[in-house]
Amino acid sequence: MTRSPTDRLLPRLRAALDPVEPRWRPQAASSADAAVLLLFDQRKAALPLLFIRRSRRVRSHRGQIAFPGGGAEPGDANPAETALREADEEVGIERVAVEVVGQLTPVFTASSSRRLVPVVGLARHTVTPITDHFEVDEWFWIGCDRLLAAPLTARPVPGDAGTLVRFYEAGDRVIWGASAAVLHDLLARLGRTD
Repeated sequence: MTRSPTDRLLPRLRAALDPVEPRWRPQAASSADAAVLLLFDQRKAALPLLFIRRSRRVRSHRGQIAFPGGGAEPGDANPAETALREADEEVGIERVAVEVVGQLTPVFTASSSRRLVPVVGLARHTVTPITDHFEVDEWFWIGCDRLLAAPLTARPVPGDAGTLVRFYEAGDRVIWGASAAVLHDLLARLGRTD
């Protein structure tokens, strides 16, 4: 029997993650804390990862490809709660539909001055995101196989020629900025070297 790519990637993913922070630092979340949800559909062979394209109506990261997520609120005890709440608000994915399996290394977002914690989850069943149409224009999945093979370049930040950031190109989708930094960490943990 031949093993599918998911059979090989899912155990690697689980083994490569850090435990989720049990609480925001210090005891309560601050306006400088944020979290995103990297949601994988474990039922599909390519282990697709959910992305969103932010609308042009929001204040920051307009039109960029991102992961569902946002700023911590006082009632959020930890990054997983923030990521799950935001995913529900932005794309209608209920908390009970997600098994949180770990997190990646937090990144600092220069444009919004936030510490961003990437929380990794697996869809417990088939989910169909529904955008809120204010923050999110569209959602889509990209398989891990495509992400692992996606061309990677370093380019100047649009509007800031002095700073270089990573850009991943998966078909007609260009992922850059904090989302590319998160993706770089994820792909390195899954075995990509560059």
